[in-house]
Amino acid sequence: MIDLFTVASSGLQAQNQLLNTAGKNIANVNTEGYVRERTTHVTQELGGVGRATTERVIDRFAQNQHRRDTSVLGLYETYTAKTSQIDNIFANEANSIASAMSRFFGSMQTATDEPTNIAARQLVLGQAESMIGQFSTMESFLENKQQELNEQLTTTITRANELIQNIAQLNNQIRTTQHANQYSEPGALKNQLDLSILELAEMIAIETRDNGDGSTLINLTTGQSLVLEDGTFNVFELNGNPDINRKDLTLTTPNNIVNIPLAETNLGGEIGGLFKFRDEILETSRRELGQIALALTDALNEQNNLGMDLDGQLGADIFSRPNFQSLTYTANSSATLLVNARVEDGGHSSLTSADYQITIDAVNAGPSLDITVAFLNPDGTPVRDTAGNPITQTLVGVNATPGNYSSINGGLEIEFPNGGAYAVGDQFLFQPTKDAASKIDLLMSRPEDLAMAMPVRIESSINNLGDTTITGTTVTNTHVDTAAPFDANSSAFDGAGGLLNGVGAGNAPARIVFTGTNSFEVQDSGGAVIVTVAGATDLNNIMTQAQGAAGWPFGAFPDYPGYDFSVQGVPKAGDTFNINYNTSGTDDNRNGLAMADLQSADTMVRDNGSGSSNLISFHEAYSTIVSDIGEKSASADISLKAAEAIERQSRELFESTSGVNLDEEASNLIRFQQAYAASAKVLTTAQSLFDTILSAVR
Repeated sequence: MIDLFTVASSGLQAQNQLLNTAGKNIANVNTEGYVRERTTHVTQELGGVGRATTERVIDRFAQNQHRRDTSVLGLYETYTAKTSQIDNIFANEANSIASAMSRFFGSMQTATDEPTNIAARQLVLGQAESMIGQFSTMESFLENKQQELNEQLTTTITRANELIQNIAQLNNQIRTTQHANQYSEPGALKNQLDLSILELAEMIAIETRDNGDGSTLINLTTGQSLVLEDGTFNVFELNGNPDINRKDLTLTTPNNIVNIPLAETNLGGEIGGLFKFRDEILETSRRELGQIALALTDALNEQNNLGMDLDGQLGADIFSRPNFQSLTYTANSSATLLVNARVEDGGHSSLTSADYQITIDAVNAGPSLDITVAFLNPDGTPVRDTAGNPITQTLVGVNATPGNYSSINGGLEIEFPNGGAYAVGDQFLFQPTKDAASKIDLLMSRPEDLAMAMPVRIESSINNLGDTTITGTTVTNTHVDTAAPFDANSSAFDGAGGLLNGVGAGNAPARIVFTGTNSFEVQDSGGAVIVTVAGATDLNNIMTQAQGAAGWPFGAFPDYPGYDFSVQGVPKAGDTFNINYNTSGTDDNRNGLAMADLQSADTMVRDNGSGSSNLISFHEAYSTIVSDIGEKSASADISLKAAEAIERQSRELFESTSGVNLDEEASNLIRFQQAYAASAKVLTTAQSLFDTILSAVR
């Protein structure tokens, strides 16, 4: 009877445990993160039910796959949502920079039809202000998006660190609890742990490993540890060096002993999506927009400077030229050292959207510096040429005195105002195009200052006998310098409504006198011969041919006199062409037409590594930005839909094993209830038999 009592009572206890487990599963059917549990028993030697073990029913492979798919989904959810916002603003016609540029150039074309019409000129300035205002509005929008991104990064990183700490604490609790009771898995704690790990996987791609004691170790997919075996953990930090507004992610060990930089391209999850959006869309579009703004306004400034305004004066800048101050790396010898930069006059045709990193290689007497200029992408990686090599430039003996600017590749010129105070290894970063679209102002307020006319006029002598006509006049340089030492950029214009005569670098070429069909003299206004050209193969670019002739006296000035013209036909000896300042040329619109033609001219560098041989127009550059963002947005949307489908599939696979099935649990309840009733019947039978035996003994 004792054995029967033991069998019956152990059976009752076992079925009660099974009923409790089934009831717990049913009660938690809607509890987030709950993993169904299963209780198993072993058989005792005497026939009763032995020790019970309760454990969660889980497929680790399916769970890990779901975590990986969750990270991918988190990345594309964030990336797609952010990218679509930028796509919408660039694709919106009301915000279109292309429309603003078209309106400006349309007003310029109208003004060239009537160059003396003040109202038409005023419209040009109005459209110019509207255009740069549109640039500024777009840049402000993108800057706000960067601020939002940094705030979201900070919030997300803070939450990720909280989860890492929580996982480490849960690991410790699970170790302690499981060690105290090896036959009952701490399911509630492990469910909390899995929920925290899944939430962390939404934020960043991770790999997990069962430590064998109930705890779970967490690593990034790139190998760095987040939660370690000894119970310690590492956390994320955001830093910006040298740009405090561009956050870099590092992994910090306990007590900040070691900071490990993390590759932003391999992060995954929401954090990876934010960095992917920043590096591929936000930072790139800001720089490309700034490149267009700088190149466009510099080209217009340059062309206006080559013309003559309604008052008969040489043209001036229409727009301001922003100056740039370097960002200083924390490892530099001094935090007060700076480098200044600006777009070189006419540098629009070589200006790229890249960042420029300056490294001091040597500090020399003078003072002068040896430097290396490296071109960087927005994410800090080097810009590479078609052969895959980083694009750099080495300069030796760069003047390091205040006020002296030195040209570098990429359309910039830089100044080292701290003289010999720099140290070898100091580095400085320029981001000239990043926010340039909001730094440009309209300088010109008088419509009369628009230089629609060309400042020189070429006239044929009425006594010419040859069959010749003037086919084209160009002006390339109007830089005024009338006092020694003369600037190498000097032109033949005196800045007072005339050409140089008795001042400046030398008397300006003022007359071309042909001595034959293929020879001519270049004379000044007094008739003195400056140079003689013989054996001309054609009559194109007369002044360029004079510059290449033996005896040209202005070799120190590469773009002197700054004007040129071509002749078509067959000249006779004695035919003369006079070069005069375009005094009273108020109806002249030749320079205005040149400014209007900038709309379709290939003026901008196509990409950071292509150089000036690969140029596109301003409209093409803007349409490239719009199409690139649109293409990436569409591609991201496709990737998001695929990620959603894959995540749903892996989640359903995981839940098919670990989720609560009410039909199954209801069936188990009936089965366990019947087994419980049968065990109770056995116990009742054992009691009845025991009572019968006792009665017989009495």
